[in-house]
Amino acid sequence: MKLKLKEKVFYGMGDLSANIMFAAISFYLLYFFINVGGLKASLASAVFLIAKGWDAVTDYLMGRISDKTNSRFGKRRVYMIFGALPYGLCFLLLWIVPFSDGNQVGKMIYYTVAYMLFNTAWTVVYIPYNAITANMTDDYDERTSLNGIRIALANVGIIMGAALFALLADGTESVFYALFGDFRKAYLLAAGIFAAVAVVIMLLCAGNVKERIQVAPENNKGFFATLKEFFKLPEFRNIMMCYLLSMVGFDIIMAVFMFFINDALGFGGGAESMIYVAIPLVCAIASSFIWVKLSEKFNKHKVYVAACIYMTFVLLFAIFVPAKTVWSTVLLCIFAGMGMSAIQILPYAGVPDVIEVDEYVNGVRREGAYYGITQFMYKIASGVSIALVSLILAAFGYIESTDGSVIQQPSSALMAVRIVLGVLPGVIFLISIIFSHRANLGRERFDSIKAQLAERRRTAEQGANTSCDNAEE
Repeated sequence: MKLKLKEKVFYGMGDLSANIMFAAISFYLLYFFINVGGLKASLASAVFLIAKGWDAVTDYLMGRISDKTNSRFGKRRVYMIFGALPYGLCFLLLWIVPFSDGNQVGKMIYYTVAYMLFNTAWTVVYIPYNAITANMTDDYDERTSLNGIRIALANVGIIMGAALFALLADGTESVFYALFGDFRKAYLLAAGIFAAVAVVIMLLCAGNVKERIQVAPENNKGFFATLKEFFKLPEFRNIMMCYLLSMVGFDIIMAVFMFFINDALGFGGGAESMIYVAIPLVCAIASSFIWVKLSEKFNKHKVYVAACIYMTFVLLFAIFVPAKTVWSTVLLCIFAGMGMSAIQILPYAGVPDVIEVDEYVNGVRREGAYYGITQFMYKIASGVSIALVSLILAAFGYIESTDGSVIQQPSSALMAVRIVLGVLPGVIFLISIIFSHRANLGRERFDSIKAQLAERRRTAEQGANTSCDNAEE
């Protein structure tokens, strides 16, 4: 089923909205907790683990709830419409410094609760938003195109949430710090602006997409029965692992990138740091259509393999980039951005295809449960990976700040930042190649499954019509 470009763009705006907040969290929240909130790095890791664990549990529940929802606004859109305002308000709670003294326990409790509230509000909106992809079209290439536009706009959101956030609040040269002379006020005001923009954009998305594919019996099975059936599908196991690994590698890059730019390279935040955050994201947007076209011409797996190998070698240069050297930093950002869009687009484009495989094998269509489990697994993996980054920094002596000022870090911590960015994501991307190869869900096989499902539906409809005619007679 072909979609109009207008609808694809409005759908992509949903990820633009989500990534405005997601990028601010991914790039700055750990940095904010440690260097503005004054929370010890070891305690910050616990905050991420607890909050992400809670988030993972709510993801599946929200997926099941959306599967069972029937309203005049649809199964998914209703949550995007009415959940937008709460997820904007809860975002603000993350950027408050609750105690001016060194009350580490109080700060940890506050940030844990605030993060759990935000994750719950986020889940109410974002799980239905993800699930609606499979309801919009069942065309193999249209889903790639849809996700290509979505990722391009997601990267626009990342630019806004990362680079613009730096311009407004990060560093002594930032706009709001210049106005107030206080990093706490600067971060909170920037968060308020971002929350308002994200809410409006999500509402625009929800008002301009349609749910079309609703053709199979809904899922009435429990969590463990559903999980068991999913894991019996080799396509689910392999596509899921490829997706999880690609996302975890990307999360690690985002989590450590500000430490790399501000501390390891010594740029110290502010407008200059914003430029280095923006460059890879702009390059990712510019190159996204190339990866979409390549995936339409060649097997997605082959294109993904090439992208992973490319990114692995590019990231290695992060270990050797000299501090405060503009040209080498710019080149690293450009080449990393060119590969980053492929790492995002290609695994995610294959995720909704498993829904048709599940329906083909198990006779049940359960988009919400599927995306709930997908996000459940991702949140656990993401929480562990971000906590691991925080623990590594703490283990190598990273010193937290209490007012946002840049502290001269020990050489051990600076080298740890470089190695985490330069080695860990690349290793994860290379492992993901194995699962991408095993997935074996190319265009021909997917189209064959889709054709057989269509024939089943026609047969079922004819049988239902025959039963109705006999009953009338």
